[in-house]
Amino acid sequence: MLIYYILSRGHHPFGDESFEFEYNIVKGIYTLDHVPDVLAKDLIELMIDAEPKNRPKVEECLKHPFFWNPYRKVEYLKKIGNRKEVERYKDADQELISSLDKCAGDGAFKGWKAKFTRELLEKMDKNKRYPDNTLGLLRFIRNLHHHPKEAAEMDLLMMFPNLMEYVYIFAKSKGWNNETPLMEMCRTELSQIYGITTIVASTPKNSEADVPLSVQESPRISTLPTANEHLAGLRRFSI
Repeated sequence: MLIYYILSRGHHPFGDESFEFEYNIVKGIYTLDHVPDVLAKDLIELMIDAEPKNRPKVEECLKHPFFWNPYRKVEYLKKIGNRKEVERYKDADQELISSLDKCAGDGAFKGWKAKFTRELLEKMDKNKRYPDNTLGLLRFIRNLHHHPKEAAEMDLLMMFPNLMEYVYIFAKSKGWNNETPLMEMCRTELSQIYGITTIVASTPKNSEADVPLSVQESPRISTLPTANEHLAGLRRFSI
């Protein structure tokens, strides 16, 4: 609820009016409409599960893609592009193609080839004939990284906003995230891969750009705050 409050700038998933708040919690009635981020919604929905034993622990929450940095998100897309379902994009089941396009915003990525230069498409398209759908884009991204020079010049997450988020939700619905190698990626601590956790703090419009903050393990503190200091801190940060 606190994460939702912060990301939505003052709303609660179970309602903003005190008279409906507790009723909605008991009935399991909630809305996540005030937060547009698909990955944030997925994480919050897990955390407010009506059954306490189903809610993820803090360590599990920190492994969620909502906290992944751009490098890891692109790595995820590359691994998706390696799946046999994507590799067979020319003969893929039409239901798979349609459901993926629908999950990604009713075919929002069908014009993806317009994002690349003609020279690159000609170089990459030798006998491949990538289709103009999300499945073709995922395979193209996978093959693009066999051309390191060209890949290094591309900011795929900027070119295709929300692609990784929608693909993650689709893969989750298909159970792909519970299979190797996606399973290992989804369950590995960020610190084991990068040594640090990168958090992007969103700012309101017309303010400074998003600032990446590198959060490292703090040194152990030899003294703990007193009870009065602790209560003062709670009062300062109470909502």
